[in-house]
Amino acid sequence: MQANWSDDEYIGYEHRIYEAAVVPELWPEVLATLGTVSNSAGGVLLCFNERGTHTTQAPALDRVTRRFVEEGWGKRNPRAGGVIAKGLVGAPRFVTEVDYFDEGQADRDPMTRELFRTEGLGWAAGFLLQLPHDDLIVMSVEQYQERGPIQGRDLERLNSLYPHLARGAMLAGRANLERVRVAIDTLTAIGIPAAAISPNRRVILANAGFDAATHVWTTRGGDRLGLHDRTADGLLTQSLERLSSAYGPRSIPIRQEVGGAVTGVVQIIPIRRAAHDVFGSSAAIVVLNEPKQAMADATLIHSLFDLTPAELVVAQAIGSGLSVAAIARQNHRSVATIRNQLASVMSKTGCTRQAELALLMRQLAVSPKLYGER
Repeated sequence: MQANWSDDEYIGYEHRIYEAAVVPELWPEVLATLGTVSNSAGGVLLCFNERGTHTTQAPALDRVTRRFVEEGWGKRNPRAGGVIAKGLVGAPRFVTEVDYFDEGQADRDPMTRELFRTEGLGWAAGFLLQLPHDDLIVMSVEQYQERGPIQGRDLERLNSLYPHLARGAMLAGRANLERVRVAIDTLTAIGIPAAAISPNRRVILANAGFDAATHVWTTRGGDRLGLHDRTADGLLTQSLERLSSAYGPRSIPIRQEVGGAVTGVVQIIPIRRAAHDVFGSSAAIVVLNEPKQAMADATLIHSLFDLTPAELVVAQAIGSGLSVAAIARQNHRSVATIRNQLASVMSKTGCTRQAELALLMRQLAVSPKLYGER
């Protein structure tokens, strides 16, 4: 390590690497210190998976990393391409331009010229790891153009830290998967079928209840989740496309046949992540609720569709055959307010027409007075 680092400081830095594996907010500090260690601008940690390109970096590299993502360099990264082509994935050391570029290639490389050199950078050392569930991890230490390639003692210092940085990245990937596993196990314990899926519907983890619910869904076609109900399957696509927004269906009614009775509800629960948590392909947990009682009560409907009490009153009234104007008069609300609440109900239940919502409410036999008027 650097001559002015004591053994205690070196050990302390190792510990911070492993802490960052479970507390993602620590990665920027760890990556900034990596710059101090190697007399460089700092480090960047990138993860490429089905959720897209995700990064965390030393603060000094915020701008260039943002440009890397926004300008789409992750999909045409000559550095990573060279590492893969030359069989250096998982090499137990930091690799540099000498390893993954042919002679003179760095000066011709578009990413080096158009991105890094315009930011005063241009040299790098890094490594690439393949994690479980198809996460591709890149750790890159960026160097200022004027200082020349990372080599000699600076590269030796990075290589001395390689085992800890590689294990830290691997542990972070596993920690993310374990958090998802805990959520699935909790749902298993209360008897609810559930699975964690990627944005492309790939099943990452599933419980036995999920495996048994073959009347609702299938995983044919490379472990990709599909719903037998085509309308519901379309709503699932919409939900996964809009996970990062507040819009899109989160509760999807399931029918065994077109126009048939609602037999259950599939709920989509987005997996929220800390700002610097770049690992993991899981985007959401899908949960199946199937009422077992002959008469479903309002509490169940409220929980299945996440309706507010006011929205539940509107849904019940639609089920009773009332018009929007009649609901407004009955509840001393404006027509505009009732229309807004009805639009929210339609979105949450996945219904596209009032007649469909009315049928859904009648099929689930909600008692109009359970919540009371609000």
